[in-house]
Amino acid sequence: MHSKNSVYKKEYWIAKGSDKLLAYYTGPPLRDSLDAGDIKAFLKEYGALGAMWNYDHDYCDNGPWYRCICDTVGYDESKIESKNARHNLHRGLKRCAVREVDYSLLAEHAYPVYLKAASRFKNFKIESKEQFRRQLQSYAGDPHRTAFGVFVDETLVAYVILFICEKTVFGDIAHFDPAFANAYPMYALYYTIARHYLGMGYKEFDRGTRPLLHKTNVDDFLLRLGYRLSYCRLGLYFTWPIRVLLGMARICRRAYMLVLPSRYCVILDGLLLAQDIARASDMKLPKVNKDITP
Repeated sequence: MHSKNSVYKKEYWIAKGSDKLLAYYTGPPLRDSLDAGDIKAFLKEYGALGAMWNYDHDYCDNGPWYRCICDTVGYDESKIESKNARHNLHRGLKRCAVREVDYSLLAEHAYPVYLKAASRFKNFKIESKEQFRRQLQSYAGDPHRTAFGVFVDETLVAYVILFICEKTVFGDIAHFDPAFANAYPMYALYYTIARHYLGMGYKEFDRGTRPLLHKTNVDDFLLRLGYRLSYCRLGLYFTWPIRVLLGMARICRRAYMLVLPSRYCVILDGLLLAQDIARASDMKLPKVNKDITP
């Protein structure tokens, strides 16, 4: 149905939470939003119920939706303005070893890190060890995927899964063991990745977009490390049954908060927030009338 070079190549889309919501994540940047008719056909083809995508990157200096990226030319410690962040980074680089790892190693040794990281999040759906292993092993041999691990005395304490598309490196999933927080493994990890790939000539490292389901301070931490927020617009499409469901949920939020398990309440709240952000970010900025003089 779609041309080989279109934005609808399956490898450009990832499942968000389940295979029923697809996100355009690892494809070339979009200048304009996607056509609703094309999205509808795409979802039908894959049996999904919704899709989200980012477009019009850096369209303004502030807004409700953003990517957290590092694209500083010559990125190194001198680009980090925060004295405290530099101190933490030095400690992390001294205590931790950051290196590229293969997926077979992660499949066998990363599950304890995943479990301990997941314990920090409320209503997080934890995968079984076998599901975890199968997912990581499925990435093996993919030329667009790689991973980095952080080690303290040869113990794996953190890792990140990366996806490479053209000149952008995307951070897909990152977890760390909170027991090793004083070693500052994430400082060492995110600094090393950004410096490594920008030094190789890549355009940017994209940590990801604003979180919808879980509160996290990861972007505040990365801003101190010299990253920046790239404000973009959020495109969103749901099939009509989901639109009806969300319309009812918006009206009856107090009721569903009382009767539904907390995990499903979090999901509904996240989808409603996404709707609000998509509507707000789609608002056009006022144009300057060049015929009016002050």
